[in-house]
Parts: sequence; structure tokens; C-alpha cells
Amino acid sequence: MNINKNRLIKKFKIDARRGNLETDLLLNQFIDSHLVLETNPVIWSDFKQLLALDEQTLLNALLQPEQAELRFLPLLKLIRKNYLISTD
Repeated sequence: MNINKNRLIKKFKIDARRGNLETDLLLNQFIDSHLVLETNPVIWSDFKQLLALDEQTLLNALLQPEQAELRFLPLLKLIRKNYLISTD
């Protein structure tokens, strides 16, 4: 992994720390098990934009992806799927 990717992962982990456990669990699990291996720049860009959402909007999007902005729907499904697989 290159230095820029390491820095971005660290920044994402800091930005993913929110005021509720559900958000922390979903996002950090995704970062640790999926994003570190991801090579698609669209996923990275979408994740960065997702982290820019305010705390309540982000939580609502994670818990009810069908009500989130359509551009985030594939990423939200991927985050939720990744979490469910990791907790099996």
C-alpha cells in the first residue's frame, strides 16, 4: 500500500468516528476489511463524500440506504453487506 493510501485510510478512520456506535461499527469494519483492498477510485471518492455528511444524515443513510441519495446507494449496500459478512 502506498503512503498516500495509508494517509487516506488514517484520515477516513478519524472521520468515521462519530457519536454513535452503529456508525462507528459499520464504517470502521468497512475501512478495515474492504477499503484497504479497494482499487476502484470511484469507491474511494464516494466514501470520502459519504463521510462529509453530517452525523444524523450519515446514520440515516447507513440504517436506511433506500432513503439516502441515489448516488450513495451502491456504496451503502456494500458497507452493509461487508458488515454482515464480517459478523457471521
